[in-house]
Amino acid sequence: MAASTPALEISGLTKVFDTKTLEPVPVLDGIDLTLERGEIFGFLGRNGAGKTTTVKILTGAIRDYEGECRVLGHAPASMEARQGVGLLPEVLDFQGWLTAVEIMELHGRLHGVPRERLSDSVPQLLTRCGLAQDAWNRRVGPFSKGMLQRLGIAVSLVGEPELVFLDEPTANLDPVGRRQVRDLLLDLEREGKTVFLNSHLLSDVERTCSRVAILEKGRIVQQGDILGMAHVQPYVHLRTTTVPPGLLEDLRAMSDDVAVLDGTIVVRVRTADDMDPIPSLVERHGARLRYLNLAQESLEDVFMRIVGAEGGGAA
Repeated sequence: MAASTPALEISGLTKVFDTKTLEPVPVLDGIDLTLERGEIFGFLGRNGAGKTTTVKILTGAIRDYEGECRVLGHAPASMEARQGVGLLPEVLDFQGWLTAVEIMELHGRLHGVPRERLSDSVPQLLTRCGLAQDAWNRRVGPFSKGMLQRLGIAVSLVGEPELVFLDEPTANLDPVGRRQVRDLLLDLEREGKTVFLNSHLLSDVERTCSRVAILEKGRIVQQGDILGMAHVQPYVHLRTTTVPPGLLEDLRAMSDDVAVLDGTIVVRVRTADDMDPIPSLVERHGARLRYLNLAQESLEDVFMRIVGAEGGGAA
């Protein structure tokens, strides 16, 4: 396969669940997305936005969909794609009577990894993912959630996959574990691996991903370079005793990006000097200024600006 082939190509991906008793429920609505090789890509959205459904389609678990998907240049459910993909699913379901090493070896054989290679790679991966050595040969049934999460990440890397799908990899981990996962992701990037990351922890995404897409109600509402999305221009946070409609109108006359989130007015400005007229505007409309702050926008701010004021999502 040519190295220039994108790791992931999606065009018009649509999925509708037929509930049989109710109207069909659209979960994904015309997604277009391309992942280049060697990047860490963040796929963001609130619960029910369609993120997990997307991953299930891209890993071959759901085969009934509309649109075009190519994973490492192949159909998602093909053997060629599956051999090159690793997956940490949203819900881990390991056989509790097996040991961690046995589970790793089982998944290795399913990926066609020779037994002699597994004898070297399994200890390396378990160590790399932070599972204590005294747990390797214990049955996983009594494992804590954090131990299972570390094992799940190690399993996703068996066979040295080119593309790794990680669904909430830092779930159930303490701050030390979260830091270890972030470091692991950056190591994978340096090794030329491609990572498709689903996470609600936007601070982790901001520290590791080069690009992100935000999914809302089955549609990608914004995607791009994470630095460009989160730090293009400064913005002003202000709180007032009241929010007169006329004040919002005047603010919108000076900025095309004005929103009210949880009682705080957020105004995008071109430069810090653009905030100077705001106190007099507030006073002119009979309100009092309680708080005024100039800040750079974080990824969490971007996410909340785009989806925070919307209603619920798809299933």
